[in-house]
Amino acid sequence: MLEIVYENNWFSVAKEENWHYLIEKKFSKGAVILILEDNKNFILIKNYRKAINKVVIELPRGYGEINETSLETAIREAYEETGYKIDKKNICKLGSINPNSAILSSEVDIFFAKVSIKERIKGSDSEVIDIIKIDKNNIKQFIINGEIKDSFTLSALHLYNLNYPN
Repeated sequence: MLEIVYENNWFSVAKEENWHYLIEKKFSKGAVILILEDNKNFILIKNYRKAINKVVIELPRGYGEINETSLETAIREAYEETGYKIDKKNICKLGSINPNSAILSSEVDIFFAKVSIKERIKGSDSEVIDIIKIDKNNIKQFIINGEIKDSFTLSALHLYNLNYPN
């Protein structure tokens, strides 16, 4: 039998038999977006993450809002966090992931978009420390060096490589 043992505005902690897990209170599915600018550079952000007390290199991502599809979430997050205005015709879904199936009930969709530098119309929001561009041919070195460790970002890059080898 399912019992809610803790609850706040963002999630509930559920207990079912001997297991505990988080049920995220989301209005719709979250999204991650991998952006490729001018077929050359991936657009990533630097963000401070309190849980690990570090600045990390990651992709734009976020929760969906009320009645928002994951595609709309990806487009909104790209604009809010990088300033790129993405047209729906230039975006595709790469796949979905369960970020931590041991303790989270969530599923997050991963999208890919091609943009031009001309499509950047504003700066990032206050959440983001910096926007960085990494040549798609050099991204592997950032992973090998441990500069990119975010699981959403690693999953998105892997799905990109599966869908677009070379």
